[in-house]
Amino acid sequence: MGATALVAMLTACGGGSSKAEAEAAAIPTDGILGELPKVVAEYEAAEAAASAKYDELKAKDPEKANEFWKEYIGQGHTTKFKTETLPAVAKTLEGKEIPAEVAEGLPIQLDGNFVLNDSRDSFVSGTFTTGASNETQVLNYYTVAYDTDGNAIATGPGINFSNYPITEGKQFSFRFFVSVSDYDAARWARLAKIVIMDKTSDAYIQAEEYIKAKKDEFRNK
Repeated sequence: MGATALVAMLTACGGGSSKAEAEAAAIPTDGILGELPKVVAEYEAAEAAASAKYDELKAKDPEKANEFWKEYIGQGHTTKFKTETLPAVAKTLEGKEIPAEVAEGLPIQLDGNFVLNDSRDSFVSGTFTTGASNETQVLNYYTVAYDTDGNAIATGPGINFSNYPITEGKQFSFRFFVSVSDYDAARWARLAKIVIMDKTSDAYIQAEEYIKAKKDEFRNK
């Protein structure tokens, strides 16, 4: 079941459209990730609305609540979302590029931008530049995605490199999986770039703090 159909079912059962559903419906689809952020946000909002409706019914009539939940589960919308909707949307992203940047001071050079495949994974390769050596703390090099407002969206894995010793010209790569949730979907819709930086830097620490604060803010609203 799609999010729109699910909302219609909830409304028929007495549940109105929630603020989360309205916010999800308003998420733009003209960014790098297309419809992905909106689709995920609508699904999560519909799930939350169904759960809230069940709790509301249970407080008044447990039997009716169980009937509602049985009908809801029977629609199989979760399975359809995970096996049909999400893969279909992800496939539309294949070949799209996410601009990549390197924080100042890191002795690395990228071959281009992160490129998405049809499974929401993105990859970029690069080489070490002058000044790189075994003293270079390459295992501290991590990724951070930012939106068009310059706010952090999510952090990603570190560098993929095992060909020691570290010398100028040796290659490495990064992988970044785009994992959208309800609390960050609106920012993912405005994805602007992925920056590679040292995870001990102030910028990385601030990014992690911001991401956690936005998640807590969403959960507590």
